[in-house]
Amino acid sequence: MISKLKITGRQHTFSETIPQLENVEKFVGRIAENRLYSPLTVLLKLGQYDQQKSKSAACNKGFINYWKHLLGPSTEFGLFFNEDIGTIFIVGPYSALFLQEVDGKKLGALSQGIYGILRGLGLSDQKTSEAIRKLGEGQYLLLGKVSRDD
Repeated sequence: MISKLKITGRQHTFSETIPQLENVEKFVGRIAENRLYSPLTVLLKLGQYDQQKSKSAACNKGFINYWKHLLGPSTEFGLFFNEDIGTIFIVGPYSALFLQEVDGKKLGALSQGIYGILRGLGLSDQKTSEAIRKLGEGQYLLLGKVSRDD
């Protein structure tokens, strides 16, 4: 008996930067309808506040509930402060990666932490630099996985 093995496409990470929240909602809706992608991770800069004010704003129950409603109730989230960008709120499956501590400091907070994580996820140098620049400008950064076949 000869059996055939079907090789499925490898997955890769994609990134998308979106300037307005309403467009993030539309993008998430399209992803959910098509079911082509894994759950999304969203990173956003929390404004021009000092770290304490940003933490209290992000820990607001309504803010957290909004993101859990949009991305799913079991969604992980957290905060980290990156000196080059500011305070960043992250929600989604990649949260644990950015919030992983190395020598007592969150990986995303390290000077090249965000860059290294995005490159490690498979984004090109150009795409990574552009995503970090736009995140610093206040745009939403969305990350997800897609099959190479899709």
